[in-house]
Amino acid sequence: MNAKSNTLSPLQLAVGIILAVGLIVTIVAAFQARARVIHREKTGSTRYVNDFDRWMVVVPPFIQHHVPYTSDTFPTPPVTLAIFGPLTWFSPPNAEFIWAMCKYIFSIGIFWAVYRIARQAGVKLSVTAILLILAVWFWPALQDIQEGQTNLLMLLPLTLGLCAAQLDAPGWKWLGGILIAFAVCIKVTPLVFFIYFLWKRQWHVAGGFLAGLLLGLLLIPAVIFGWSQNMAWLRQWTRIMIVPYLSGGHLTYFVGQSIPVFIARLIRHVPAFPMHPDKLHPAHYVNVINVSGPVSDMIIRMVLITIGLIGLWWSRKVLPTLRDRRYVLEIGAVAAFMLWASPRTWVPHFVTLILTLLAVGMILSDPRMAYITRRRALTALSAAAFLMFLTTDVAKIFGPDGHRWMLTIGVSLWASVGLMLVIFTTRFNEPPLPSAAPDAAISTAGNP
Repeated sequence: MNAKSNTLSPLQLAVGIILAVGLIVTIVAAFQARARVIHREKTGSTRYVNDFDRWMVVVPPFIQHHVPYTSDTFPTPPVTLAIFGPLTWFSPPNAEFIWAMCKYIFSIGIFWAVYRIARQAGVKLSVTAILLILAVWFWPALQDIQEGQTNLLMLLPLTLGLCAAQLDAPGWKWLGGILIAFAVCIKVTPLVFFIYFLWKRQWHVAGGFLAGLLLGLLLIPAVIFGWSQNMAWLRQWTRIMIVPYLSGGHLTYFVGQSIPVFIARLIRHVPAFPMHPDKLHPAHYVNVINVSGPVSDMIIRMVLITIGLIGLWWSRKVLPTLRDRRYVLEIGAVAAFMLWASPRTWVPHFVTLILTLLAVGMILSDPRMAYITRRRALTALSAAAFLMFLTTDVAKIFGPDGHRWMLTIGVSLWASVGLMLVIFTTRFNEPPLPSAAPDAAISTAGNP
């Protein structure tokens, strides 16, 4: 009896291995980032090694001299200055190391939250599903660490908020809305979840969201920096980062992984990837037609509006409770649309795909689902893992510009499209197929 109780379950063993491997990878990436900053300082280079390295130069003048926002060099609202400010107390190499190690903590919190979302919907993720989810998610998460970005920082309150909003008590729903708003205060794109909760008539979550915006954009930074200074920064930031998009600004980025830039590459004569700095590799174009910028922008807006309207119709059913498998599918779809619609979506931003991966992993793990549906989920997750792997330098096996070509054809985008096809075609009222023999790869044996 005692021997049996001391035996680790497959899930516990998998979690232990994942935590150990993740820690090792993060430490290695952190030391690499630190070494790159040291090298830059020794050589006197003015080229930043990543986004975080740039912010460590940009943030001190904000805090010490209250310089204004003049460009998108620091693209986040004033409250994030309070997050990055303490890191400027360290030397740039050590700050880089600390920030990279913080990503490990963020990742643990994120994965705990998404696992709880599935459990609260009545599904326990299988070991197979967890491993496949991580096989996809590992690459954008690693690139987020290497690029020093804020995607994981944003994703932590977002996933915790979606988890809290799932609970039936009004207090938890308000907390969920506040946390989701904090995510918006770090990166604007999760604002689409506010629209989702309004559409689902989740008024407590929506109320918490508005309260969270009040805290994150106004009250907290006003306490730290003063009311007038925060309002000045907020106006400047809004003018630079928000107004151009609300006023129908034209697309200026063409090398991302979203629907707008993918369409623009096909219908406008813009570089699919620009000339290499050494000028040995010329710019490449993949457009099949050539329309003007305004026409291209109009086509892109119509495509996104159509996708959005289809999503609203698909998620039109009011859920009596969010502790429902349907809720998991819907937030997975919202997360994918958030990536699709942003004109500035690169591979590191696909850490947000964890919610879409969760939805498909839940389908794979649910023994109540038909065998054919679970097989589709297995196929989509496996394909996504392969496509996301091609976003790394391994794509150079296709030639010197192989990595760029993989990004040009949008391998990350197509990975998310495959996952969304599974989500959109899943029906929970379909009966299991009794004649289908359970396949070893998708059997419930992996469920703890």
